Amino acid sequence: MRTSVVAATVLVLVALTSGCTGTDAPRGNDEAPSATPSEEAAAVVDSPACAEVRAGIDAFNQGDFEGTVEHFEDALPLAEEQDDGSAAAGQLVDAVRYYAELRPGRYPEAARSSPDFARNKAITLGQCMPVDYEDAESPGTDV
Repeated sequence: MRTSVVAATVLVLVALTSGCTGTDAPRGNDEAPSATPSEEAAAVVDSPACAEVRAGIDAFNQGDFEGTVEHFEDALPLAEEQDDGSAAAGQLVDAVRYYAELRPGRYPEAARSSPDFARNKAITLGQCMPVDYEDAESPGTDV
């Protein structure tokens, strides 16, 4: 338990310090992000935006696609507010916007076949995964 708390604290500190460094690099990146965060793009797990993102993911995993959209709609202004100009922050805003704008009835098919869904899933899970989350894959992807 103590080791995981120390590891989580280090991860959060790395996330905070990496988010504070300014960069003029463009946001766009042709590479698909990994579902597990790197130390450079570690999760901002305690942000209000990520709390809503995780609630949206939970709703999705329960098959509540209308609730999923509602949570991502609520997360969008929060993600925009925490956007510090970094590539990771911009990717999170774009991913949250994608899920907020996806119609509830399209979620099951998109989860099965959309590359955009998969890319944005990797971003949201990678940046907003709970500190105690051990498996980077969402358990509810088999819709």
